[in-house]
Order: sequence, then C-alpha cells, then structure tokens
Amino acid sequence: MITFKTLRWKNFLSTGNNFTEIQLDRSPTTLIIGENGAGKSTVLDALCFGLFNKPFRNISKKQLVNSVNNGSSVVEVEFSIGTKDVKVVRGIKPNAFEVYVNGNMINQDANARDYQKHLEQQI
Repeated sequence: MITFKTLRWKNFLSTGNNFTEIQLDRSPTTLIIGENGAGKSTVLDALCFGLFNKPFRNISKKQLVNSVNNGSSVVEVEFSIGTKDVKVVRGIKPNAFEVYVNGNMINQDANARDYQKHLEQQI
C-alpha cells in the first residue's frame, strides 16, 4: 500500500518562488477544501506531475511553469510503499527527474522514459 507523506512545489502554475508543502500523513485521511481558485486542483496537478510527468488536467507542460518567474518549477512527492521510503523530484526549466529510495538516488543511466517505467513498475 502506498502512504503519501509530503507534497511540495514551487513556481508551479500560479504559485510563487517559495515552497508550498502539504503534509498528507498527519491523519489516516486528508480532506482538501477551499473556495474556487484556492488551489485545490493545483494540489492534484502537482501530485500527478510529480509521479507521472503530466498534470491531472489537460494542461501543457510549458503552462505548468509559473509565468511570472518563468522557470525553476519543482515538484517533490514523498511516500512510502512497504519498507521503502521514496522521494520523487521533478523540475521544469531546468528539467529534472530524480528518484530516491531510502535516501539513495536510483541510477539515472537509462533515458527518462525507462526511468519513469522503473518508477511505475519496480517501485
């Protein structure tokens, strides 16, 4: 079973250059509520982008970068699965894709597509 711990992002969609962080493991369930435009969909887009390199909504990758800062967009997802603690870091402008298992980065010798496949199937 996957237990999500933390979701962090900056310069993603309309958020600025400071990290926004949500603790997802404070209780067995997490409810996210808010007014229209408060950022609820941004949370879902950040989680999907961090895990799968594409947002939940039909938004192009270049639209995910904050248009004011125009770069340094980063999403970090931390979760545990079984005995493994996993951290996935993805960035746009510059592109980044790193996967850490129990604090050690997984070898990035393969291309990004194979690295993504490893994340989805092996972890």
